[in-house]
Amino acid sequence: MKSIPRVQPNLSSKPKHSTAAQWIWRVAPAITLTVCLVLTGCNDPPTPTAVQSDFLTDNALTDAMSIEEAVEKLQDADATAPLSLAIEGIIYAGDHDPFQSDSAAFLISELPDPSHGDGSLEHVDNCPFCKRRAESATKALVELRGDDGELIAHTAQKELGVSKGDRLSVEGECTFNPEMNLITIAAKRIHLDH
Repeated sequence: MKSIPRVQPNLSSKPKHSTAAQWIWRVAPAITLTVCLVLTGCNDPPTPTAVQSDFLTDNALTDAMSIEEAVEKLQDADATAPLSLAIEGIIYAGDHDPFQSDSAAFLISELPDPSHGDGSLEHVDNCPFCKRRAESATKALVELRGDDGELIAHTAQKELGVSKGDRLSVEGECTFNPEMNLITIAAKRIHLDH
């Protein structure tokens, strides 16, 4: 039986690279990092949009009431005239998307009951009692309108940077449609509760 000859590597020889190749490998990581920083804006804080400046406020809306309390006030008032109210809620519509896809309007629901479960949306989604209560409860449609009175054409996620599950207070002109069990709020000020 023939033995297979073994090849011994020559460890004394070093691979020969050109000077240009060595230079490229040394500066490639720095170039890549520079390009990434330029493309991401070097972590500059995002510039607020005009819509954010028009609607978002850092001041808490201390007179904000629950959606249920707002319904009572609206039912006591003249149904044809809007009423200026501040309402607190959470961006949530159960199994449905709370955001309109073609305009800056979104649904808010009553804040989860902290005395039942942990007050989170996960609990609401997984507790049959809380889920049934949330599905039948009055919702509020928050509308962001421009100076011309028309709905702003971009989504609220883009314009305000909000997402499902955000807690907020909204102040604006409110009307109630009992047939749809829906409050509509023409928003004037919005405070995000962080």
